[in-house]
Amino acid sequence: MTLRIGGAIRAGVTKTLSTAGLAFVLLFGLGQLGFLAAINTLFEAFLASVDLPAGVTEASTSLPLALPISTTVAGVLALVMLLAIQVVTIVLIRVMAADRQVITRESCTRRMGWVLLNSIVAGFLVGALTTVGLFLFVIPGLFLTISLLFAVVYIADEDENFLSAIRSSWGLASGNRWRLFGLYLVVLGGFLAVSLAVGFLFPANSLASLAVSTVLNTAMIVFLMAVITDAYRQLRGDDGPGRGPEPSTDAAGA
Repeated sequence: MTLRIGGAIRAGVTKTLSTAGLAFVLLFGLGQLGFLAAINTLFEAFLASVDLPAGVTEASTSLPLALPISTTVAGVLALVMLLAIQVVTIVLIRVMAADRQVITRESCTRRMGWVLLNSIVAGFLVGALTTVGLFLFVIPGLFLTISLLFAVVYIADEDENFLSAIRSSWGLASGNRWRLFGLYLVVLGGFLAVSLAVGFLFPANSLASLAVSTVLNTAMIVFLMAVITDAYRQLRGDDGPGRGPEPSTDAAGA
């Protein structure tokens, strides 16, 4: 199958603006704020333990969202938020890869422990491979990024183990890597435009900047996964009806 870049972008916009897509924007936003609060709390505690010049101590240790909790609690909170974000990502992939964007009980619970473990391992492995490729020569890193783009999608949607998912992603990308690279550049350009716009319009490290950037960045994350899953469906030839979980009575649908 040949990838239609315009079709993937349009599908990404439609799915992101669906009821389920907006729900994921909210969930990712809460997860990111919780994780940022935990990290800022840890960093503030670290700064407080370091001997800084008197003139910069107060400004350096004043971080937005830092919580009045111990470093142990903050560390646990950061880990919990990371796991929660990963679980939400798995459910997001399942919903976006289905025929209808509906959050069901099955999409939230199906083999979640197995899928979560394999997605974490795949994330570390893919990240390590692409990072090494980028450091050695940029082109191998980009080649690996595109070739392994669907690894986590196969894990979430098909419950594959991380090795099988990597092989499946490599095979699916074969023959369409230039188109996938073009799609990747379009989405990356969107991320950069959003970041630059927020940095230009709002003061750095302000609450307004944090709030706006969180909303826009989470929307871009949902959009990215919607685009990737649509490309995944296109290349697999799954554009017709009959795929994905059926909606149930407890669903939050589009």
